[in-house]
Amino acid sequence: MADIIAGLVHQFELIHREHMRDLPIVNPALKVEAVGFEGFEDHQLGVLITPWFMNLVLLPGNDEWATAQQGDMSTIGFPSGPIEFTCCHDTEIGTYLSAVLFRSVLDVPDQPMAREVARRVMKGLFVSVPSGRKLSRRALLTGLTTD
Repeated sequence: MADIIAGLVHQFELIHREHMRDLPIVNPALKVEAVGFEGFEDHQLGVLITPWFMNLVLLPGNDEWATAQQGDMSTIGFPSGPIEFTCCHDTEIGTYLSAVLFRSVLDVPDQPMAREVARRVMKGLFVSVPSGRKLSRRALLTGLTTD
């Protein structure tokens, strides 16, 4: 599974180098990095940091999504609540699911802060929320489940 995670990072490093580097949406203080990937059901779950976004990524451990189309949505349940993922296809790494955490990372001051946010997200996904309550993005990032 380490190969597919390395492949994910490599693909987004290529995208950065070949297509994104000089765009105004890119934060030059950040680099592509996979953070916190761990087993989740039969798959690998973690956060992909790029200089232009931060996403939760679910990499396949089986062929469960092999017939899914690019852009199909899939809701995955976590102790913190359901999260909607988008199906993505890549010729190098195959099919994977991605959920937007931050559409822009221009306000993230540096890589250590981006890494810390990613770790908090991963921890927050597995915090149980009382029945009938929904975990907000702020609660997911801070680990606080109170309003």
